[in-house]
Amino acid sequence: MAKISYIDNDLKYVRAFISRDYSGIADEIQRTKDEISYSFESGGKIYGYNITKNSLLSEVYQTDFLVVHFCFRDIETLHDPEQESCISRLLDHLVAEMDQKKAYYNLKLPANVVDLIRAYNHLDQPFIFCGGTVEQYIYNKAVPDSNKNGLHIFMADKAYVAAHHEELLEMTYRSFETYQGQYHLSYVTGDMAGDIYKKWIQGSLTPESTDKVIVAEYGDIPIGFVTIIEDDFSVEGILSAVSSEHRQYGAYKAMIAYIINYAHSIGKSFITGTQFDNFIVQGAWNSLGLKPFYSFYNIHIDKR
Repeated sequence: MAKISYIDNDLKYVRAFISRDYSGIADEIQRTKDEISYSFESGGKIYGYNITKNSLLSEVYQTDFLVVHFCFRDIETLHDPEQESCISRLLDHLVAEMDQKKAYYNLKLPANVVDLIRAYNHLDQPFIFCGGTVEQYIYNKAVPDSNKNGLHIFMADKAYVAAHHEELLEMTYRSFETYQGQYHLSYVTGDMAGDIYKKWIQGSLTPESTDKVIVAEYGDIPIGFVTIIEDDFSVEGILSAVSSEHRQYGAYKAMIAYIINYAHSIGKSFITGTQFDNFIVQGAWNSLGLKPFYSFYNIHIDKR
């Protein structure tokens, strides 16, 4: 059976996945178990969850929107009856806590922890299924650039982003008009999903943001961008958009190729994620050699 340690952090998890060494995550869970919302130890394994505030949605709705992040040390990914019993105990505690704390909850269930899914399916709990996310990676590999004639891909500085701020925002708003993410799927957040994503976009492109911005220009016109963050092991693609009038130029694939090669040049992996059914974007990734390493389900529970 495959034994892993799990924490809801893409940058930390991909490091463990690539090396097949989860001891760093196991050590972090052991070291910080008293700081998370709830945890217990059984049979040498740690089961826990942490609840954090989604500040963006809490601001939009003027009430608490909370995210439940699970963490596990040294658990099996395949079914084990004792392990499932422990996870059921964990979920029972979570439900009792949610019953006491009135809020809208988003539970992120890692799809590779079978006993978490099995235990969750036994809960007598109304919920809203809001799809899921797949994360993909590429490591230790450069790719040919995908620039077509007239495309210029580069890492923009703060001055460039400031000068083209309104163009980039408007481009992203139009791009997200055809995007259907988890907040569109919930009957609670569906009506305001556009506003939710607009606020996220605005926050990503402010001068105060620490995200780096990769831009595609055609001629002197910005026609697409991808924001990235990074740690000492990985570069992660976060927000992207391509002008609807210029999608035939291959700007998105060219920007991803640029970021892959940037990451490779400094000895890092590149990771990025999207919803399960965003097949066009995943097709671009796969054509450049990215492979899935992790996925999770979004379960929303309204306890307000």
